Amino acid sequence: MLYLTAPCTHPLLLVGAGHLENPGGFLHAERTIPDEFILILCTKGTLYIEQDKVPYEIKPNDYFLLRPGVMHRGYKPSSGALSYYWCHFTLWGNEYQLANTDEINHQLREIKANPETPHDYYLLPETGHLPQSERVILQFRQILDAARQPFYSGYLVHYALSLLGMEITTHFVMHYETGAHSATYKAVIKIMDWIRQHHTEPLSVTRVAQNFSYHPGYISGVFKKHTGTSLLDFINRTKIDAAKQLLLSTNDTVKNIAGKLGFTDDKYFMKVFNRLEGTTPRKYRNAFFRKFSNTE
Repeated sequence: MLYLTAPCTHPLLLVGAGHLENPGGFLHAERTIPDEFILILCTKGTLYIEQDKVPYEIKPNDYFLLRPGVMHRGYKPSSGALSYYWCHFTLWGNEYQLANTDEINHQLREIKANPETPHDYYLLPETGHLPQSERVILQFRQILDAARQPFYSGYLVHYALSLLGMEITTHFVMHYETGAHSATYKAVIKIMDWIRQHHTEPLSVTRVAQNFSYHPGYISGVFKKHTGTSLLDFINRTKIDAAKQLLLSTNDTVKNIAGKLGFTDDKYFMKVFNRLEGTTPRKYRNAFFRKFSNTE
């Protein structure tokens, strides 16, 4: 696998973006784009695509990076409904490298060994999986929204795309296994994944601790040490990210959304949402209501 690395001291430069929805039988066109990367995030179905004669199956919550100057094509039609977000982008000054796995292992060992040191670069794998893709989907939606509105500066879409790139980079770095992780760090990763899988249930620090046979105070301290955020904040952030996705993709009431995410009190849900997002669920829904799709 190859990995795109580039300094994040400048934004990624958006060329175009969209959302494909197809009822079935979609086959990606064969093409080679000389100067642009293409980032794809699948949300439904399976995209069968080949890059440099290597076949891939891109499934829900998988992302895929198509490289410039390399032929890609669909090698098999989708068997059912297919949905994915996509964006074309270039890099400032064309300043980037394509690193191999050994080189990335070396970089990530340095990151793990020196977590306090700034590491100011994007690091995007050719393909990867996001256990919970709500944040990236929301960022794609905001890119699409911003690209179709007149703003003071066109750089808004570039910085929005850069935020998406850093989101994927952060997830990749936190979850990449180099063999140098401590047992407690691996336990924290398992806890994070478990919370994401159970985010629709009533969750508390005590319940998480009991599930993993830890004392609540101990696991809270370990979690804070390795992530920089409290365990309760991570639980709430995971739920609110899911709430934002539901606000934009459904017509459910705020009360129903709160119930779907394990909140027994919708007023408490609105309080948490307002604290983390600086606005109410209804105002958030009204701010990002647009949806732009294509089928081909």
